[in-house]
Amino acid sequence: MKILLTGATGQLGREILKTKPKGVEIIIKKKIELNLLSKKSCVENVKRYKPDWIINCAAYTNVDKAEVQQELAFNINSLTPKYFSEAIKDYGGNLLHVSTDYVFSGTKKTPYLPSDKKSPINKYGYTKAKGEDFILENLSNLNKGHIIRTSWLMSEYRDNFALKILKKLSQNKDLRVINDQIGSPTTAFTLAKACWRAVNLKSEKIKIPQILHYCNSGIASWYDVAVSILEISKEQKLLKKQIKIIPTSSKSYPLQALRPNYSVLDTSDTLDKLCLEPIYWKESISDLLNQLKNS
Repeated sequence: MKILLTGATGQLGREILKTKPKGVEIIIKKKIELNLLSKKSCVENVKRYKPDWIINCAAYTNVDKAEVQQELAFNINSLTPKYFSEAIKDYGGNLLHVSTDYVFSGTKKTPYLPSDKKSPINKYGYTKAKGEDFILENLSNLNKGHIIRTSWLMSEYRDNFALKILKKLSQNKDLRVINDQIGSPTTAFTLAKACWRAVNLKSEKIKIPQILHYCNSGIASWYDVAVSILEISKEQKLLKKQIKIIPTSSKSYPLQALRPNYSVLDTSDTLDKLCLEPIYWKESISDLLNQLKNS
């Protein structure tokens, strides 16, 4: 099986590489060889390499900067998946595109279903929603385009919430963390395993949904996650000083882009279709911190 992987240096891309099954060939192209902002470049790479799958982990993920750099965010999050889906339509293969809980408004009081109407409240969410629309428009009838939405991604790589909290804790200062935004923390490692499960099942001619929801189980606020990281760090004797984490509202911490207050995704159908067991978010965070401790 041949995979064209984008976003290979990001959180998920790195875990996709680390968890690659045996017998799978992964193609990674440098920016000069595969320009994700160019339709011609995207199409030519699909035509040349004829991958069985494109796993599109590439994304513009800076939620606040997307409010200003709207064109760049749209080009990467909306047009790149459009180009790939058009190329697959012409030259074959399948697309697994990674999307986000931010395609929803956060006004619902129960977990969002894959079939729920998208209603993003920031530019980042809008561009990701449009990317989904382009994929479904081009590949829905062919059943060759699959979208996997996730939330609150964390890993040992790049700039993410878990690493930011660990850095702040290492400074031995009390910190304030938002407690009125609710979601499902997810590690990139567990998401990568879910991506490979989807790819492998489809490759074995087993039908999988076009829209998948994968997150670690359970719900939390950012405050809850920070407290959990603090507690695990104490257990692992990574902290010497008593540090307080103080809950605060999002109003007291204004940002350029609005965030959904409640963006929990319903993963039940995806877990069932992919034959996956739920993994509690605290368990995943603990595994992540152990990994960081031993690295």
